[in-house]
Amino acid sequence: MSQASAETATLRTVSAFTPGTAIPHTFEMFLEEIENDTEAPIDIDFIGGPETMPPFQVGNAVSNGVVDMAFVTSAFYTSSLPAAHALNLTRYSPEELRETGRFEQLQEMWREQMNVHYLAYTNYGNRYHLYLNEPISSPELNGLRMRITPVYRAFVEEMGGEAAQTPPGEVYTALERGTVDGYGWPIQGIFDLGWQEHTRYRVDPGFYHVEVGVLVNQDTWDNLTDEQRNYLTEKAIWLEEQNALNEEINAEEERRQAEAGIETIEFEGEERERYLEMAYRVQWERLAEEHAGNAERLREILDSE
Repeated sequence: MSQASAETATLRTVSAFTPGTAIPHTFEMFLEEIENDTEAPIDIDFIGGPETMPPFQVGNAVSNGVVDMAFVTSAFYTSSLPAAHALNLTRYSPEELRETGRFEQLQEMWREQMNVHYLAYTNYGNRYHLYLNEPISSPELNGLRMRITPVYRAFVEEMGGEAAQTPPGEVYTALERGTVDGYGWPIQGIFDLGWQEHTRYRVDPGFYHVEVGVLVNQDTWDNLTDEQRNYLTEKAIWLEEQNALNEEINAEEERRQAEAGIETIEFEGEERERYLEMAYRVQWERLAEEHAGNAERLREILDSE
């Protein structure tokens, strides 16, 4: 961090997602909002996206102070904060997390274990789906090979799918060659990657919520003035309010997918309930097996009454 003047701090900022794509669109609005505010006590020095820093290094970079602020999903820094991707399982919206004091508990945990201030939770309401090239009639994958991330590996395996962890940049070729039968991805973003060209089905309902956080290095945060911290917090709450845009964006994505020839496989009634119950149950169980202490603490924050 540098002080551009006595009243203004400059934050070196990086994104784990390619600018101009679906996932970072509200974060880019946030950057623009600050840039256009002539009285802002904060300047943003936006370095760039994955072309400037590999996505899985972004968490460490903001933790260690290589950058001051980062836009990154928790699934990319679980080596620094085990079970961080439990954030995808929240039963509370960011607004509800703040109103109930749970957001402060998350901030305390991120500060203790990662030396960052968790500023904002974006992409809530953008749910994950399974996309397939073979039809299924029930929540069973029966050996289908699925491209996964740690966020939904346990769910895919519970349904009998074979998990294949492939970088996003290699998925198009894997679909084209038939080396995977499908993948998990949010409702938003497959057109950015061209995957619709090799996708025949989307499974509904969606499950979990995408989580991409805005993290500020803790030392940087502590060195800001009260005015600067308050300003960023106000803008963070504004940014989280933009999650409401997802309902309309999701509907448009569903329309585009249908237009591209992607058919919907929709589970209803008891099958729908079983599908969703399984999704949450097996992921919490997997997190508890692998990272008991953090999983228990996060479940108390994100999933308790």
